[in-house]
Amino acid sequence: MLVKVLDTNLANMIAAGEVVERPSSVAKELCENSIDAGATSVTVEISGGGLRKLSVTDNGCGLHPDDMETAFLRHATSKISSPKDLDSIMTLGFRGEALASIAAVAKVTMFSKMEGGSFGKRVIMEGGHLIESGPAGCPVGTSLVVENLFFNTPARMKFLKKDYTEAGYVEEVVRKLALAHPEISFRFVSDGKEKVFTPGDGSLKSAAYAIYGKDVSGQLVPLEYSEGGIKITGLAGNMTLYRKNRGLQSLYVNNRCTVNRTMTAALEEGYKSMIPIGCFPVAIIKLDINPTLVDVNVHPAKLEVKFFEENKIYSAVYWAVKNAVCVKVMPKIDASPGSDKPIISNSYSPGKPNFAASINSVREEPHGDTSKYEYKPTAAQQREVVFQQKPHVFENCESFDSKFEKEKPAGASNKENDITDKVFEETPAGADKKIDNIEFVQTAVFDTSESYKIIGQLFNTYILVEEGGNLVLIDQHAAHERLIYERLVREKAEKKIMPQMLLMPEIISLTPTEFTAAMENKPFFEEIGYEIEEFGDNDIAVRGIPYVITKEQIRDSVVEIIDNLRASKHGTETSRGERILYTIACKAAVKGHDKLTMAEMEALVKQVRESEKTITCPHGRPVRTAVTKTFIEKLFKRL
Repeated sequence: MLVKVLDTNLANMIAAGEVVERPSSVAKELCENSIDAGATSVTVEISGGGLRKLSVTDNGCGLHPDDMETAFLRHATSKISSPKDLDSIMTLGFRGEALASIAAVAKVTMFSKMEGGSFGKRVIMEGGHLIESGPAGCPVGTSLVVENLFFNTPARMKFLKKDYTEAGYVEEVVRKLALAHPEISFRFVSDGKEKVFTPGDGSLKSAAYAIYGKDVSGQLVPLEYSEGGIKITGLAGNMTLYRKNRGLQSLYVNNRCTVNRTMTAALEEGYKSMIPIGCFPVAIIKLDINPTLVDVNVHPAKLEVKFFEENKIYSAVYWAVKNAVCVKVMPKIDASPGSDKPIISNSYSPGKPNFAASINSVREEPHGDTSKYEYKPTAAQQREVVFQQKPHVFENCESFDSKFEKEKPAGASNKENDITDKVFEETPAGADKKIDNIEFVQTAVFDTSESYKIIGQLFNTYILVEEGGNLVLIDQHAAHERLIYERLVREKAEKKIMPQMLLMPEIISLTPTEFTAAMENKPFFEEIGYEIEEFGDNDIAVRGIPYVITKEQIRDSVVEIIDNLRASKHGTETSRGERILYTIACKAAVKGHDKLTMAEMEALVKQVRESEKTITCPHGRPVRTAVTKTFIEKLFKRL
């Protein structure tokens, strides 16, 4: 085997694979150079998703004419000069690989001029080779134009996605950097259309408003916390703001956008028990720390960092979130002087609502104007047909745990459908001994020949039915969800899910990645009864909805469907469709804790008894369970 040294051009092309993955990688590297140059205004323009053309223009300090050609050499940098500089890196770029790697796989034109210079200079590189260099008229700052990306590495092209998807990735990079540097005005233009503009006034709240819109930014609360030389600032969502993925989580270390498991775990632990299981908080976490205590040189694209003391980072992020999010419903958490562990103050802030009041306000169901619908029954009519024509509104079934977790103890009877469960943890008053076994019957299919009587509703969640020798308990949400799901499956297969058209469209603001996912899956939305179309920058207009969805559920249902589509993009089309129908059914089903009329209970029980598929809800929880008459008589010592 012969060993040889690779030529510079080939080495740069190989290095480009680590730094330049797609157009968004180019945008990230060039924007970071602009930030390091002290720019207060950065403009990113692309066409063809960034493959055909991508330019980054800033008003920074610019490059000296003699240094412009040198800047394209590998490992040429102005950020570090000695090994000790690696211990205190505060700039975003420092290795000097970006320009060399980009120029190796594209045509790059650079214009730059320093303050006080009489003219600027232009340098053109293509495939790693210098094509042209000379004076040029240009404003103070630097502008780089990258064209025909990957023209000499066609194998890379097949791994890229559609133009608007790649454009979404570039926009996401710009948005992340804009949140990291609210003092800089960022502008992003895609195919001649302005998609992002931040004011650059130094306010993170203003940047968040420009990036996420009023719906999200209006629910963000400020973060401010210090502990052991670590300072946490930023914004975090309140307890009603969350998503099905981490797409709206932005983490920064010394203003460097990063991915860090410790910070992510601390953030999500801070929200534990405050948001639904399976959902993720929305937050912009900015951590400032002594640069000697963090290693930013552990990833080729500088996406990850490593901390010297991970436990202190975890503690600081956790308590920052707790102080910010829980202050309105819990005692304020303060750092104890001279102690590493925070203490909890027993006093509440004046005028803050108590915990019970806040929970009641969260549980209160919205009451909005329903005049946008062409079909508008009265409230009484809606309740009357809740289980027959227009199913009622829902609550996430995963929020309600099954009341009976059934386990078959050793020595239990093998009689089919009989199981036992230990329910009572303490001896009832007046009882001689602890009751160890309660007999249940897991009913697979109702005997429709048996007469039955509806007794009423238990905890506004379970319908009690007397049937033969059993007391049957039906989970109203699980049962209704299964019925709606089965109906949607049939109608989707027969292409009969017709949209209910809205008189006025519902406008929903999305993030770039959410918007891209919505547009990519527009045909699928149509299959399940939604009519959506592009409406402005990252906004969609919903003009039609499935008949089971109400006005108040439009935004939540669309966002959740998009989250599910993104999370299951690698699954089969069938499995993805099933999960989406789960979501719609869960949204539309009557919720636990909803008080039902006798007519509604009768309609639901009738459909459950007639259906052979209502054994479990789509998520697998049991729909019905029965307690035997024999067991009840044993409780009262009749047997």
